[in-house]
Amino acid sequence: MPRRTAFLAVAGAMVVAFAGPTYAAPTDALQGEQWAIAPATVFDLPGAWQLSAGAGVTVAVVDSGMKLDHPDLAPNAWTNFAEVPGNGVDDDNNGYVDDVHGVDLTSSRTGQDLHDGLGHGTHVAGTIAAAANNRGVVGVAYRAKLMTVKVLDDSGAGTTGAVAEGIRYAAANGARIINLSLEGDTDDPRMRAAVDAAAAANALIVCSAGNSGIDVDRKPVFPVSIPAPNVVGVAATEPDDGRDLPDFSNYGRLTVPVAAPGVEVISTSKSGGYEYKSGTSMAAPHVAGVAALMAAVAPNLPAADLRALLLQHAERASLPVSAGYVDALGAVLAASEASSYDRNQPPAVRVLSATRSGRTTQAQLAIVGAVAAVSRVVVKVDRRTAATLRGGRSVLNVRVRGRTGKRLTVEAFAADGRRLSRTTSRIRAVRAGKRNVGSGGGIGGSAWVG
Repeated sequence: MPRRTAFLAVAGAMVVAFAGPTYAAPTDALQGEQWAIAPATVFDLPGAWQLSAGAGVTVAVVDSGMKLDHPDLAPNAWTNFAEVPGNGVDDDNNGYVDDVHGVDLTSSRTGQDLHDGLGHGTHVAGTIAAAANNRGVVGVAYRAKLMTVKVLDDSGAGTTGAVAEGIRYAAANGARIINLSLEGDTDDPRMRAAVDAAAAANALIVCSAGNSGIDVDRKPVFPVSIPAPNVVGVAATEPDDGRDLPDFSNYGRLTVPVAAPGVEVISTSKSGGYEYKSGTSMAAPHVAGVAALMAAVAPNLPAADLRALLLQHAERASLPVSAGYVDALGAVLAASEASSYDRNQPPAVRVLSATRSGRTTQAQLAIVGAVAAVSRVVVKVDRRTAATLRGGRSVLNVRVRGRTGKRLTVEAFAADGRRLSRTTSRIRAVRAGKRNVGSGGGIGGSAWVG
């Protein structure tokens, strides 16, 4: 369990006082083979672990599935408790049947087959959040939850349409960080729209830069080349101190802001054991894990602010990336004391989605601006009060059973009863999921060698 204490943390030339929970350092069996964890690397993860372990943050792994019963992954598998396992029913009315631990978008079949026949997603997931259990490896954010969004089949093939739907699913179901260790040549407008939807839901997207050794400023690769304030592109670095780019890593001073460990990375295997892989696919989850550590200490910070702090506190380098090496300690320290311009603006409530299925209406809401000023949120269906929610949170989800209508009204109130914001939205009939499976351009994982 974390303990609360106060101490001085040193980040570069800056000494910062920090008061908050601290965590015992993990001591997993294979930790000595995880070179990114070594104190001498520029990544500086052990220091960040004194401040955060990623608790309370969900990270979506949009990839080839995950070995859910792996002993290092099972403790941190995300669970949709609104869904009844194996009953063939969309219990939570989100358009997907039996999405208990995530969704399978490689097939139009109603159910979910999340097994990882490729091994790519399982390896990525372990780097992000393998549990600290005194065995195997340990993840960067070892107390975060892992949502499985399967978009690559057993051969490693997928489509941009499936990726777009996967991003939307992750954001709509509570993922704060979305990892895309994927690359393709198609600039699909649906992916761009999904990235925008994720931004509205306050989700940060971390993308691998790709493994062709090219400048993606000149020859774009997607999704990393999508210009958005909630997208972070990641190049790979080599052992031992993590300062050099391997020949295979893509780069770009405009498109790829940061670099992180991505060569000879040991992580969880689809066999239930452990294996080494190299690629920008392995670099991106290191950064997704750091973002989860940041989000855990700053749960209401906008995704764009998380990105900005990650870049501002990267260690500058001569590499062909815009910001430099990711510094886990510097980034987490900055997040722990950050204030946001947006958070100092008057609060406003937005409806991200409003749907009905049968006699159930549900909505996802966002509060922007001074979130802490909102004491309660009142939700009305066709002018009749349907729910009252506690304020102080940037994203809210509400489900109302036995009440349907055509129009949703949402009002935010201060503690003294003043109405701070009001908005309305049309309520749309929910559609069955998996509409984009098999459509769009081809896309695959960014692993260089297995």
